[in-house]
Amino acid sequence: MAWFLALVALSTLLPSSLAKTVTFNWDIGWVNAAPDGFNRPVIGINGQWPLPKVEADLGDTIVVNIHNSLGNETTGIHWHGQFQQGTNNMDGPSGVTQCPIPPGSSFTYSFTAEPAGSYWYHSHAPAQYPDGLRGPLIIHDRAAEKKLGFDQELTLTVSDWYHDQMPGLVHYYLSTANTDGSEPIPNSSIINDKLTETFNIQPNKKYLIRIINISAFAAHYVKFDGHNMCVVAVDGVQTQPVTTDTIEVSAGQRMDVIITGMPNPKKNYAFVASMDPSMFDSVPSTLNLNSDGILQYNPKFPAPAPIRQSTFTPIDDFSLAPLDGQHIYGNPDQIITMLVNFSDYSVGQRAALGPTPYVSPKVPTLYTALTTGQDALNPKVYGDGVNPFILKSGQIIEVVVNNIDTGAHPFHLHGHTFQVVARTNTQPWDGNTKNLRAVPMKRDTMKVPAGGAIVLRFQANNPGVFLFHCHIEWHVQAGLSVTFIESPIQLQQQFPNGIPWAQKQICQKQGIPTEGNCAGQTRNVLDNSKCNKALDANIWGSLINPPKSRKVRGLLRDVASARVRV
Repeated sequence: MAWFLALVALSTLLPSSLAKTVTFNWDIGWVNAAPDGFNRPVIGINGQWPLPKVEADLGDTIVVNIHNSLGNETTGIHWHGQFQQGTNNMDGPSGVTQCPIPPGSSFTYSFTAEPAGSYWYHSHAPAQYPDGLRGPLIIHDRAAEKKLGFDQELTLTVSDWYHDQMPGLVHYYLSTANTDGSEPIPNSSIINDKLTETFNIQPNKKYLIRIINISAFAAHYVKFDGHNMCVVAVDGVQTQPVTTDTIEVSAGQRMDVIITGMPNPKKNYAFVASMDPSMFDSVPSTLNLNSDGILQYNPKFPAPAPIRQSTFTPIDDFSLAPLDGQHIYGNPDQIITMLVNFSDYSVGQRAALGPTPYVSPKVPTLYTALTTGQDALNPKVYGDGVNPFILKSGQIIEVVVNNIDTGAHPFHLHGHTFQVVARTNTQPWDGNTKNLRAVPMKRDTMKVPAGGAIVLRFQANNPGVFLFHCHIEWHVQAGLSVTFIESPIQLQQQFPNGIPWAQKQICQKQGIPTEGNCAGQTRNVLDNSKCNKALDANIWGSLINPPKSRKVRGLLRDVASARVRV
């Protein structure tokens, strides 16, 4: 019996003992690229763009050594969908869990690959990732993948693309010059960072296709001519398999599907990723909403005619169910109700989920949580600008998002998956618990319909500081974010030595305090009168020393030129 118990104990250690460290060395800088034929500066890695795919196995340690060679912008990377259990300081959003990485500086991200599934990495420095700093992040669970029985996997990123660069665009969008509040409309749709893609397909083979929306704005419909898709996962969470011919993925969302090669194909087949035009206030006649691809059985077959549809009917992702059959969490311990609200201010249009539009603090919110002792339980120390909500360990949290806006919004939660327990399509949530789903889908990004509502539940089981925000980048910059400060006392215990020196150093280089409340006060931390509250009238994203002029339209091209490597 003793030898048997020893064997069992040894077997429980095998997964962690097999884990490895996967290391990447990235020099982030400017390159030129023309994914849709228009040449412009983009943000590359090691002189290359498109960016590399990051792959690891569940439980591996991912280490990414970053050097900022942009010259004129700060940066920072968010690992979208990764829990960062015990490594909240690696989550990546500037002003939230770290200071931005200034030009000429280096920083190392190190975290455990968890959970498994299809994810992506992107800059979480203000208004930056749509200029190219985003790519796929795949975490493999080999046992789970084996059960799916596919022969090969493919990755398909879908994205909108802009010819003008983000600093000037976001400045115009948030300025008083933008009199109707419209978001900038992209110039094109791209797939795998180009206009077209060809997947070589063999008869009767099964292909897992990881579809990842890395857009700044647009949702995309995806359809494969002549081939149904079996949906097997959303946002890294495996689903009960469902067959459909069309899916829709919004900014930040991912969907894994399996297609099967035809037994005796006589031609090649088209597929399309088509931007949802309902996201835009207007659709220019010159805008091609579509990116086209080919399922190629034989290169000798002629190219198929592209798919062109004015409307698509995708599967309703609210109807999906998790493979593990987990039931709805019990009655919530805390209910947080939010309202998607766009308003005009003296500085231009802004958006709010909480009482005010999000305003970045003087001290990263994580650092306030780590350096204010028991006062970290008081939302006053974080300042009204970040819309703080304190979550207690083990609580079931219910988040109600009512959307009075005329557009839909995909909301993303850092550090967790949530259950989507209810949705309304044309009215606010009425609180009727009889309409809650018994076995709701779990994911980390969910779209709330225009004029409708979503109700989410999750368990506060991951101490940290986590954003909840719309994943349309224009709306993030407009302030459509709140901050969850989860179990701050336990969080302090996870960092017994305080803020790591490497992170303090990049703050000190920029004169950013790393202790105290939202204003950097270390004595009377409940006095938040000096914290950031005013809305910035001169937003230029991550640009260093931005122009002071507010005559924006004529500056868009000048800014594009200024952002080339300096």
